[in-house]
Amino acid sequence: MQRQVRGSPEDELLLLLVRGRFTPEVQDDIGALLGQELSWPHILRQARAHDLFPILYRNLQTIEFPGVPTAVRAELADAYRLNALRNALLVRELIQVLRLLGEAGVPVIPLKGVALAESLYGDLTLRVCVDIDILVPRPLVAPALHLLLARGYTAGFTERFFADVLLASTIEYALVREDRWFRYLLELHWGILWGKRWDGDATEDLWAQAHPHVCFGVPAYTVSPEWEFLFLAAHAARHHWQGLKWLLDIHEVCCQREIDWETVRDKAERLGWEEVVRLTLNACHALFETPLPAPFSVGALPPWLQLFPDDPPPRSWQDAFFPLYLLKRPSDRLSYALNALFVPTLAERQSLRLPTPLLPLYYPLRPLRLGCKWGWRLVLAGLQRLRGYVRRRC
Repeated sequence: MQRQVRGSPEDELLLLLVRGRFTPEVQDDIGALLGQELSWPHILRQARAHDLFPILYRNLQTIEFPGVPTAVRAELADAYRLNALRNALLVRELIQVLRLLGEAGVPVIPLKGVALAESLYGDLTLRVCVDIDILVPRPLVAPALHLLLARGYTAGFTERFFADVLLASTIEYALVREDRWFRYLLELHWGILWGKRWDGDATEDLWAQAHPHVCFGVPAYTVSPEWEFLFLAAHAARHHWQGLKWLLDIHEVCCQREIDWETVRDKAERLGWEEVVRLTLNACHALFETPLPAPFSVGALPPWLQLFPDDPPPRSWQDAFFPLYLLKRPSDRLSYALNALFVPTLAERQSLRLPTPLLPLYYPLRPLRLGCKWGWRLVLAGLQRLRGYVRRRC
């Protein structure tokens, strides 16, 4: 069967070169593409844009850089070393965070990041990691947040009002800690997809199947192979399947882990995540030829899903309602739409600081701010369509 070529030879070569393992067919395709005249600046731009340069460098090094200009080798080597240093700092910080929370009796599951680099790629240097992601049980979010704030982390909010609103309507707190010349970013998760109302019993099921695990020498927890795939699929869906790095992670999980795909299908059906799983598997298959497991089959991707190398569409008000494409139950769709329109976020706090007694006014401020932000753009878009219609009629 002939391979489906996506984009330019440079883009196709990047998709082949970042895989963890090369089949003989992939090796032949790589050799044929490397024999062509290539735009290496384009390859470097794409590798940086999608955070794939470490594994690109390693794999090119393995095949001894055939036809790769010296300047490109040097640039990749420098970026690789800098990433290795950053990941080493993130590992050191993750160890401290796991110890801090573990000693306080808070179970923690490290997500993605350096933990995934170690477990999936077997090499900390092969994955670009910009932050630390940890999952804790929802009832223990408050003590976990308190401990992290005491360590020096700061949040985008100080009021209990926003802490409660975010806990009820989202899945994470974004925290920052400044340490001399390095800035640590940490996301404290308690949910998976878009929040408890739409995750259903997902987090409870995930924790029920989690088991103790030693992470960088520190006691922690890890998820089952089935939940590792489901979590990464949910994360890719939240980001509209745009990041190649995240899709590559899923491809490698599908190829390396022993996953009970019937269990994955059953969980997806129970949670209403069938479309999330279907689109994730088909996106990986289209880009990396990921083998599709028996319960799933190749299907057409919807026109609104833009995969590499297509550029994502400009951000618009429709992005806020993107989950409506994926939520299966009408009640979930209605609940999500109302949440997006009326539940305040930190954006409202940043636009207007209210005194504590007036904090509930952020609820009516949310639709007012959205109307001001997007209303004039909708009017302009309507005028442009009207102008085009008039020109066609004339």
